[in-house]
Amino acid sequence: MGSDPAPFFANLFLFHYECKWIKNKSKENPSLVRLFNNIFRYIDDLIALNNNNEFDQHYKDIYPPELELKKENLDIRESSFLDLFIEIRDSRFCTSLYDKRYNFSFSIVRMPNQCSNIPTKMFYSTISSEVLRICRATSSLDSFLITTKSILLRMFNQGANDVKLKISLLKMINIHSADFSKYNVTNDVLIYNIMSDNNNRQGVRNL
Repeated sequence: MGSDPAPFFANLFLFHYECKWIKNKSKENPSLVRLFNNIFRYIDDLIALNNNNEFDQHYKDIYPPELELKKENLDIRESSFLDLFIEIRDSRFCTSLYDKRYNFSFSIVRMPNQCSNIPTKMFYSTISSEVLRICRATSSLDSFLITTKSILLRMFNQGANDVKLKISLLKMINIHSADFSKYNVTNDVLIYNIMSDNNNRQGVRNL
């Protein structure tokens, strides 16, 4: 771990065992193999969708015994995967942004501070980029607003100006309007909802 080729080695190592198992099972039980079509892995993070728990029954046959797999979700209707939290609601997959740092019991340094030695434009562009990332990971407007307002409260505490931030966000939303169209609100209404908690900011600054 820590070396440049480590992710490639890990990916190749796991792919070798997965490919070997799939090829063997394709001859013995092709219907079983088809249930693995919706299993996705990014290096050592793996998610199984609509698999009828077959992965739980067979993963020990796929991977070598020295490889320990840790199941993180307790409810089969929800799970985190990379930076997504995925849950099934009304027979639909709903996603929101997942960040394990939210669960840390201590404060961490995140995002730039306005007083740091970076251009002002870069400071506000960083915030807008983060809001766009939240949008692309989040399927519902309510979840988007909750996560976005949390980030903005942090950034106001780190020196962001209301007017400059609003201009930066509106410019970004207009450019990427296709991403935000899923929320079925106008850009002006979206900006209003994002910026609607001004009264709480002084309290955040005093924390």
